[in-house]
Amino acid sequence: MSKTTTTSQFRMVGQLESFVIKKGDKIKYLRLKVEEREYWLKIPKKLRSEIDINLFPGTWLEITGNRELKQKKGFFELEASRVKLLPNPDIPCAVIVSEPESTSVGKILVCQKSSCWKRGGQSVCQRLEKELEKQGLSDRIKIKLTGCLKKCKKGPNVVVMPHKARYSQIKPGEVGELLTKHFTP
Repeated sequence: MSKTTTTSQFRMVGQLESFVIKKGDKIKYLRLKVEEREYWLKIPKKLRSEIDINLFPGTWLEITGNRELKQKKGFFELEASRVKLLPNPDIPCAVIVSEPESTSVGKILVCQKSSCWKRGGQSVCQRLEKELEKQGLSDRIKIKLTGCLKKCKKGPNVVVMPHKARYSQIKPGEVGELLTKHFTP
């Protein structure tokens, strides 16, 4: 069985929150705030010596690097390839520079059996479609209606693939957060 990796490049402009230090003085991650969201960016060994550990929180940075989908862990890992100090800050942003050839990242399985449907499955499915469109993910994430997911009394039930994350008693208002958690860098 072949292992497929999904990688793309990214560019972020935001403010330094802090460093995550391991083994005394080695920078392992850089925490960057972009608008209302915080990102953890892995700092490779070759880049560690170039970063001033005395930078203070709130310093504006531009970071470029690679984003890789960790299939088994179910999240994107961001690894910096360049960190640049911005004396005159740009607008905060997180941009994926290029997408891989295969645009399909995953799918969301929604139980369509009567028990889940009566408990709000149809509303969840409709909200998923709207949120995927709103977040620009509708071409990369597909919704698939399935048979029973074996948790009828805790419906509606949803499974997020390829993460295999199962959710029960999901409400339409939780859909946006679920998509952000699994499919946003």
